[in-house]
Amino acid sequence: MDITVRIDAPELVSAINTLATALEVGNFKLTQANIVSPAPVAQPAIAPAAPQAIIPQTVTPPAAPAPVVTVAQPVAQQPVQPASAVPTAAPSYSMEQLAVAATQLVDAGRRADLVNLLHTFQVEALTGLPKVHYGDFANALRQMGAKL
Repeated sequence: MDITVRIDAPELVSAINTLATALEVGNFKLTQANIVSPAPVAQPAIAPAAPQAIIPQTVTPPAAPAPVVTVAQPVAQQPVQPASAVPTAAPSYSMEQLAVAATQLVDAGRRADLVNLLHTFQVEALTGLPKVHYGDFANALRQMGAKL
């Protein structure tokens, strides 16, 4: 079995050769012939820098930033709404809503109270209640504990 190792670090070739000779075991021997060295790469020559005199410098703080001036644009005036809006029209109720609320009272065992309420509006059944009285009837149902 042949193993070929290619190392692209020319500075490590001699270090690996030294390590290989120190680790010679049995038939395994790493030699220069087994190592493929890449072509030498031209290193730029670095000349030592000439010593320079240290010249103290004064540091001036940066100038304060210019103040930012913003010009307020006129804003269109919105009409002021009261925090809690009061309804200006009475809510309207349907026959079905009143019937559901009345059923709550019947289920709560207050059937007699509901019949008395109907008599105060001079009707025998909810279906006989005129539409103009729906709001007053709904308020009376609410006072009796029904939820609308």
